[in-house]
Amino acid sequence: MTLSGPEGEFEFFAEWKIRRIPSPQKEPKDTYIPRLKDWALSSIGIDGKAKEVFLHLENSKAATLEDLETQFNEKPEALQEILDDLYSNGLIERIGKAYFVRESLSAAIVKRLIPRITESLRNVAKVESKSRVDVNYYHKLKGRSYTDVGSAIAAYKEISRLGRSPRARVVGTHSYNGESIEVEGPIINFGYSPQHMVIITESGERMTIGNRDSRGTDVKAHSILIEGDRSD
Repeated sequence: MTLSGPEGEFEFFAEWKIRRIPSPQKEPKDTYIPRLKDWALSSIGIDGKAKEVFLHLENSKAATLEDLETQFNEKPEALQEILDDLYSNGLIERIGKAYFVRESLSAAIVKRLIPRITESLRNVAKVESKSRVDVNYYHKLKGRSYTDVGSAIAAYKEISRLGRSPRARVVGTHSYNGESIEVEGPIINFGYSPQHMVIITESGERMTIGNRDSRGTDVKAHSILIEGDRSD
């Protein structure tokens, strides 16, 4: 499958459609279960004949393409496309010429559809991020990297003597909850007992940066990048 766009054409390996649809009302109760199944399938883009094919496979042990041609009176090309879509969604399985549903719809969504969509999105983010690195995006972050606050303070003082505005970009661990954190901002103060520096983040928050074994600081730094003025 291909998609036309301003940058040319793209080949589809798989395509997913996710909708946010209000869940069905529980009344009348005698139709709730089929309406719930219909809602679930529509939510993941399975409509029309594709929905009919899935429900048929779900209610039978297995079926071949030829069986489905007889059942639905459809051209084999159209049915094969439907089967391929259901298979790429992880909703059906295939052995030889036979297609079948192995487990519940919810289990197939959790075990196969969600991981496939997630992996696809991660790959998009990874490739896009790499492209920015390839065009030297991160070269805007000029500076020197340190693993201890004392060395970072020395760099800060040197940059200040040159009349520039030092900034710090810090990757470390939040002292209060142990989570990884990254903060950035101008340096407004520093001290040696213990070694620490204070920055103002873009949100206006004061953050005290210390070494990995420091106490009483907001962030225990693993890496500190000291930069001069961004206009340099």
